[in-house]
Amino acid sequence: MTLFAAASAIAWTATPGAAQTTPAPKDEPIEESKEIIVTATRRQESLQDVSGSVSALSNTQLERRGIDNFENLAPSIPGLTLNQAVKNRATFNIRGIATNVNGSNTQEPVSVYINDAPVTDTFAAAVQPDLRLFDVDRVEVLRGPQGTLFGSGSLGGTIRILTKRPDASKFEGAARIDLGVTEGGALRQRYDAMLNVPILDDQLAIRAVGYYRNEDGWVRNVTLGTRNDTVDWGGRVALLWAPGDDTSVRAEVIHQDSDPEDGDSWNPALGKFTSGAAISEGRPARFTTYNLTLEHDIEGVANLMSSTTYQQSHTGRFLDVGDLLGVGLPVLQQSSPWDSEFFTQEVRAVSNTDSPFQWVTGLFYIDRKTDINFLIRVPGLGALFGIPIPDDAFFVTDITTKSKELAIYADVSYQLTDKLKISAGARGFETKVSYSEPDRRVLNFATGGFDTVSFVNKGKDSSLTWRAALSYEPNDDTLLYASVSKGFRIGQVNANRGPSAIDPTDVVIPEAYKPDSTINYELGVKSTFADGRITANLAAFYIDWKDIQVDSVRVSDFLNFVANAGRAHSMGLELDINARPVDGLDLSLATTIQESEIDEIDPAASLQSGVVEGDRLPGGIKFKISGSAQYTWDLASDWQAYVRVDAQHVGSSTNNFSNTAGTNIPSPFFAMNEAYENVNASIGFLTEGWELVAYVENLTNDDSFIINQGGRFPNSVNTLRPRTFGGRATFKF
Repeated sequence: MTLFAAASAIAWTATPGAAQTTPAPKDEPIEESKEIIVTATRRQESLQDVSGSVSALSNTQLERRGIDNFENLAPSIPGLTLNQAVKNRATFNIRGIATNVNGSNTQEPVSVYINDAPVTDTFAAAVQPDLRLFDVDRVEVLRGPQGTLFGSGSLGGTIRILTKRPDASKFEGAARIDLGVTEGGALRQRYDAMLNVPILDDQLAIRAVGYYRNEDGWVRNVTLGTRNDTVDWGGRVALLWAPGDDTSVRAEVIHQDSDPEDGDSWNPALGKFTSGAAISEGRPARFTTYNLTLEHDIEGVANLMSSTTYQQSHTGRFLDVGDLLGVGLPVLQQSSPWDSEFFTQEVRAVSNTDSPFQWVTGLFYIDRKTDINFLIRVPGLGALFGIPIPDDAFFVTDITTKSKELAIYADVSYQLTDKLKISAGARGFETKVSYSEPDRRVLNFATGGFDTVSFVNKGKDSSLTWRAALSYEPNDDTLLYASVSKGFRIGQVNANRGPSAIDPTDVVIPEAYKPDSTINYELGVKSTFADGRITANLAAFYIDWKDIQVDSVRVSDFLNFVANAGRAHSMGLELDINARPVDGLDLSLATTIQESEIDEIDPAASLQSGVVEGDRLPGGIKFKISGSAQYTWDLASDWQAYVRVDAQHVGSSTNNFSNTAGTNIPSPFFAMNEAYENVNASIGFLTEGWELVAYVENLTNDDSFIINQGGRFPNSVNTLRPRTFGGRATFKF
């Protein structure tokens, strides 16, 4: 604790892996930190020159590590953890900023972008496309609040997936086959292909990517005879037209369809990897994104950009809650269909002069709408009470949520001297939200009929976020920086509102709750030394989080709502080192030490939410470390070989707050998400155009309860996929 208090504002950056298309010559110094160009500041910069905590993985790094989706991505990035109780519902946690490990009706604290468009819904975040990471340019993870340049949902940070642009200068293609077998006999099949075709030399090109996944599961539902098998397919098609050196037009369509047969959670009481759910808990996800990006460069003035995106998604949420009514019958929650559509428009100007004064400014607008059919039913309920109940349902409603966000932002920097630079930015925003249920029907057990209610709740907010940073470069290989930044998450509306009909003196549920915000204080150093053979980045941070949005329950009538309650902090250290100590040997190490907890909570809010002062923030790990080692050597002819090991240790975390919401009673479902280790190993052979790899994932067959809901639901634990052996063959031309 004294270490954190003494370092009450330090930050850092991680850059794991190797960025070359093929293994670098064994005598080449490690230069990956400077080779990766990122756009975290909305202008192209070397990763080591960014005055903030940014991690980036290039396409080659993703391939070498076998990273195919969000689940594979998170363990090796400092400060980033992932809770994914079911496929297609990732809940990210950056620097411990979260109040729920499984998601809530609030906006997520981490925003996810594909290129220039956010893809996460504001309500319940059921829409979170988990794009398959084949033939992407890079993935960037921006740690700490990013409210100025990336807007809402960036309390803890932002994750960006940047797809590859068509290349009008060359014809190229790639194909990859990945086959694996998981202990127990589950077969994994992954197929990928890419083709880039120039149509007009240096002016017009098309790039097409397609992929197919068919992966047998390892969790068996003994009630339904199903498994957590998954079939995914999708692809991207992009057309780039560059009529001149200063103008480009890019149109891109991305589609992905994921259909898990059942969920990944299981019930230890029934046996290892065994589920007994009365309904398939798999979450299907289908999304399509259309984007048109126009860029024009005014030499010596600015680069102008317009990005227009339209996204449609379809999903559903299915959950066996268990014998909630105490009558021996399962309570089943069904939210299907769950359909969303987003429209996003951003225009931006980025200066491109040689002046010491540089600037970025832009306008941003997003319009989201989600339609949900929500049903709670109890099979056998009608027969139990001797009354006809359609579909054995006791709660049926259609929900429509809408949110609009309009923002203007600007970010400037000034090079005070050759070594010293100052920068600052601000974003003003206005949000409008609504929640409507035109026909909520609740079963009246006395009459056997349904009581009906309808309502529309609305909310509106406006505010300002900002950032400031000072950086100093004593030499070409060292960057020191200090920064402070603010992030926010939009306020929304409650499904229930008004006074209690049972106890008028109880809390009046507000129609809307306010945004919450974080302020991040950070110090960091980035350095390269030993003739480029070592890069080391260190950062420390302190985050102050106020007006925290927490799930609550009114005591008198047990109605759910979200309240702004209390204050919390998170602070820690992050260290990332990459080294080539001898020719052919590449090493990396990334470490996170942090703590995050509740500082203040009003007694009434504590009762309603179950939050207790001193509680750890759910999902916030205290320690995480990952490392890799790769040795490359020459074989006969034009072949090279390498062996590689990637290992991670992720510390334990709490699954929720101490008490049950609406009581002062310790929660019977409070539990720890267990610490776990994941070790992957591979051996590869490369030559011109070919890469052949044999690998093993989860080498130690770790089966820790990485998500443990403490028996809240019958299927309440998740583990890593068991040990899996496989091979990949990649051909590029």
